[in-house]
Amino acid sequence: MKEISLYALIPCIALGLSACDMTSPRSYAYDTCENIAINRLKNPDSYGHSKGTEDIIPGGQTRITINFTAWNGYKVPIPYDIKCIFQTREKTERPRLLSITWNARPIRQHELEDIQKSLEK
Repeated sequence: MKEISLYALIPCIALGLSACDMTSPRSYAYDTCENIAINRLKNPDSYGHSKGTEDIIPGGQTRITINFTAWNGYKVPIPYDIKCIFQTREKTERPRLLSITWNARPIRQHELEDIQKSLEK
């Protein structure tokens, strides 16, 4: 009897530990920020996600931070980071993109406006 309970316990433990590796579904804002990062790369196929966070900041805003690596023109992996800030709207509407910071520098205003227009379509 003791052996049977041991064999029943092992799959339960394995299943419980594997649940720790399951990720929660990502938000529209996170996916949008990641797509913006990939579209800005010279070699988008080399995108290698390393980590990302989604924080709620005062004023009903969401800040997405993604750190990743991608190849430069010489196929050397370079670390990058992107931060996107979105304004939360009604539950039925998508959040509005407010700003993008690429490698600790804000992108140019006309680039931000072009991205905002493409997201409204």
